[in-house]
Amino acid sequence: MFRTAAMSIRRSAVALLLAAVLPVAAFGQATVREPWTQVRPEAIEAHVRFLADDLLEGRAAGSRGYDTAAAYVAAQFRQFGLKAAGDDDTYFQTVPLLEATAVLPGSAALLERDDEPVKFEYGTDYLPGADFLSTSSTVTAPVVFAGFGIEAPELDYNDFANIDVGGKIVVIIAGAPARFAHNQRAYYSWDIEKYQQLATRGAVGVVVLDMREDAARYPWERRVASSWIPQMRWLDTDGQPMDVFPQLKLRFRFNMPAAARLFEGSQATLEQALDTAEAGTAQGFDLPGTLTLSATTGLRRTQSTNVVGVIEGSDPRLRNEYIVVSGHLDHLGRGAPVNGDSIYNGAHDNASGIGMLLESARALMASDVRPRRSIVFAAVTAEERGLLGSDYFAHHPSTAGGRIVANLNLDMPMILGPTLDFLAHGAEHSSLGPVARRAVRAQGYRLSPDNMPEEVIFIRSDQFSFVRQGIPSLYLNGGYVPRRRDIDVAALQREFLDTHYHEPSDDLALPLDYPTAADLTRVTTRILLEVANTTARPAWNRGDFFAEKFPSP
Repeated sequence: MFRTAAMSIRRSAVALLLAAVLPVAAFGQATVREPWTQVRPEAIEAHVRFLADDLLEGRAAGSRGYDTAAAYVAAQFRQFGLKAAGDDDTYFQTVPLLEATAVLPGSAALLERDDEPVKFEYGTDYLPGADFLSTSSTVTAPVVFAGFGIEAPELDYNDFANIDVGGKIVVIIAGAPARFAHNQRAYYSWDIEKYQQLATRGAVGVVVLDMREDAARYPWERRVASSWIPQMRWLDTDGQPMDVFPQLKLRFRFNMPAAARLFEGSQATLEQALDTAEAGTAQGFDLPGTLTLSATTGLRRTQSTNVVGVIEGSDPRLRNEYIVVSGHLDHLGRGAPVNGDSIYNGAHDNASGIGMLLESARALMASDVRPRRSIVFAAVTAEERGLLGSDYFAHHPSTAGGRIVANLNLDMPMILGPTLDFLAHGAEHSSLGPVARRAVRAQGYRLSPDNMPEEVIFIRSDQFSFVRQGIPSLYLNGGYVPRRRDIDVAALQREFLDTHYHEPSDDLALPLDYPTAADLTRVTTRILLEVANTTARPAWNRGDFFAEKFPSP
């Protein structure tokens, strides 16, 4: 989408004026006890129109556009009356970051066997990963295939049972077996869990492949087109990047034809290995030859900010327990142009979630209701780089010694039309589930199950940063059961994921049903108040899978 600079600035100014004026009007009204009655769809729209404007240049973490968005959110928090909960009595929590960019001319992949060596080509055959610990890395090692790279004892599944990966480059398939239950499939698809398993076993490099279904849903050409996006990690107090595995010197991704060359002369072809993976059977075997992977990485230290405000609790016994409402403020910034448009605006992802977060905060402050527990509103950074802002906050909560007891996350709800339902990912894991069902029902909707389990959404947004710390969490999302027969919402959502997700076309030209977004905001607000006012703190369900993987503190 192209607009002149003058037109962009004018429209941004109008949106900013609307967002500033609407809260003032709300404060001028008589207060009521139910803050959800204060939610206004036009206020959400005003926020989205500003945050997704070309003026903000896609809000990439660490960019001027992101800083503008952060200043905007902080100004809204101040106007609503939220207490600053960032660094040094500001609304901003600084997140130190290390940015790693693969330098394409410096990468190489070479397979050597007794016959002619196979030289793979960047972009055509492979994409290199970045090394967060060195600007230049090379690893040469034998090759072994380890199925999905999963050991799941509780499921009697182990891809490593018959192989030794020590000192080897390991070829693994992304994701997890489709036969795994929904939660187990999500957890074991998680890259960090896989890399931890490989590093513990002594692997020195990784080559990742896609399942056929994933390759069809996210074609190789699309991966290459998005390979310009830098990778990031947040830095600890010693300046070291988190979730980096020094033993795994390099991580590459191969496409199907190139991967097939790795399997030549082994006990199974790539097609046979994929058939076994689709059947959900563990597998692992050596691949012939030696593989050399090389990469050059540009490393740059930078920083971004989480924007944090708090409504302090009214109960002396509970006010030091905090519920965090999170949503990521960043998107992808400027990048490879598509149809002449190089700004990745992120209207749905996640200007919409931030608009809802802001309106929930305003509605609570505009009512005369004060929660017993404290409620933190956190617009977090660098979600698009690996949930970094939320993970940093979960490790360094700005709650002055208080305890985070629950998280509600708002991210790309894909509200493309009016629906009869909403989703609450994670509802089955904790006492937050019944609360969500009551809130949805009170708003005149029903709670539906996840209709896209293959997307393993529960590990792919900021709520997972809190789950990793043992904190019960919900990821609230738009539904898919249409309210009107002429609008197939599920089809629109699939089209969005196939065509507009992480593309410049995720902009203000796409439909966004603001009345339904307002209803999901009302549901969020209802959940917040019930959790804040119930004496018992939220708890994992007994024997829950995630509770066992990530025990509460």
